Amino acid sequence: MAKSAKAKRAGRLGRPPKDLAGDVEGRILDAAERVFLERGFQSASIDEIAARAPASKPTIYGHFAGKEALFAAVVARIIDGLAKLERYRPEGRTVQDKLTSLGIALVERTVAESVGVFQLEGAAMRQTLRDIESFCAADGIDADITHPGVLTVSNGPEQDVRIRQDLAAAERLGLDGFRPLSGPQCQDLVRSERLRMGHFEQDSLLVDPAALAWGLRRAAERRGVRIFEQTPVDDLTEVRGRGPELRTPFGTVRADRALIATNAYAHAIPALRRFIFTIYAYIIVTERLTPEQWARVGWEQRMGVEDKRIYPHFHRPTPDGRILWGGRDAPFSAEGPNPARENDPRIFGRLEETFRWTFPQLHDVAIDRGWAGPVCGTINCFASAGFLGRSQRLAYALGYAGHGVGPSHLTSRIVRDLLLGSGSELLDLPMVSKRPVPLPPGPLRGGMLSLAERVLQHADDQGSDASPLVRLALRILQ
Repeated sequence: MAKSAKAKRAGRLGRPPKDLAGDVEGRILDAAERVFLERGFQSASIDEIAARAPASKPTIYGHFAGKEALFAAVVARIIDGLAKLERYRPEGRTVQDKLTSLGIALVERTVAESVGVFQLEGAAMRQTLRDIESFCAADGIDADITHPGVLTVSNGPEQDVRIRQDLAAAERLGLDGFRPLSGPQCQDLVRSERLRMGHFEQDSLLVDPAALAWGLRRAAERRGVRIFEQTPVDDLTEVRGRGPELRTPFGTVRADRALIATNAYAHAIPALRRFIFTIYAYIIVTERLTPEQWARVGWEQRMGVEDKRIYPHFHRPTPDGRILWGGRDAPFSAEGPNPARENDPRIFGRLEETFRWTFPQLHDVAIDRGWAGPVCGTINCFASAGFLGRSQRLAYALGYAGHGVGPSHLTSRIVRDLLLGSGSELLDLPMVSKRPVPLPPGPLRGGMLSLAERVLQHADDQGSDASPLVRLALRILQ
């Protein structure tokens, strides 16, 4: 009986031994990280975390509001280490205060170090637009290129703040070309009572990306490039002294240098998988509008439009007289591209819902079709290029998405200079100079993405980013 009672007392949770006293929060986070890694977010329990810490459940709840807050704190600590803020201690009394402080520090440090780099990147992107247009003109590629500009709008109070932040950042970084617009000025361009304010940027292109890709293919073939599609690569190795070697079911390809530029599909390569996740982008398109229907919405300038939601909408008129409407939901996945996730009726329905909300005067315009596809996501929403291995013969490019034609072209120029060993100023851009940020390993990866998607989507639907978790995610992603 005495032995049983002693064993029972030893198994109880309460005040920890003296050698474990001190950093209670650290012990809890250490235990939580182990449990989340082993069990995943859904299967992890506060009971098991309490047993491993050791700490009582009341003690855990005294530091963290619940399992989601504890998971967010674990992720924040991992990101803290990844971002190498060695001497930074988050300010604040509660974990929520510390999360917000950490996110602000990440942004402030990045901005303070990178004003000149941002200016260089802006100049490189403007040159990219000119290069795309001049190449298409020289090679006879008809990609429906126009110059109507881009209108960025707010349709909610929280988006008003982001519009003002855009304009302040552009001024601080010396990026000209952003023109502030009031609500009535926005509505003069596109007739929707939902538009509260915005800014207009003239230095942009609208382009048909599929027509551009087909035109580039023909241009490459005319220059002697051989293109092989629908050919799976079963193995990729780098042979010492010989360069990359790719094995396919139909033969082996050997090269002195090679580039991996498969974006979301790079998930198949373990060395790159840890830096990326898959985002599914959804789009719907209307039937052709009649002249009378176009008159209801104005839009004579036919510019591209996007809003300032966390998951933004993007829309534009098409050359054949339709309205393309994309964005809103953008499901995250820790796995590689999966065609089964590209046909969710609920997401198509939510897209149509916001189209009707924005343009109630187009009640008689039908949605003709919709589609979706995988996009490569990175934790800081930034493209990245570099080398795999020490020989610098096998290059990679990741994350060139979001207004994707421009980033794709700019990233291609960067990897060209990497592979050719050119001393280009493009190699000073953050895509090269800053190592990509890896995602947490194991089940933490999927749990973090699932939590981020749920929290940010809820914030968009509620029209508020006041939650500390939302502010942390936004600070990191921006």
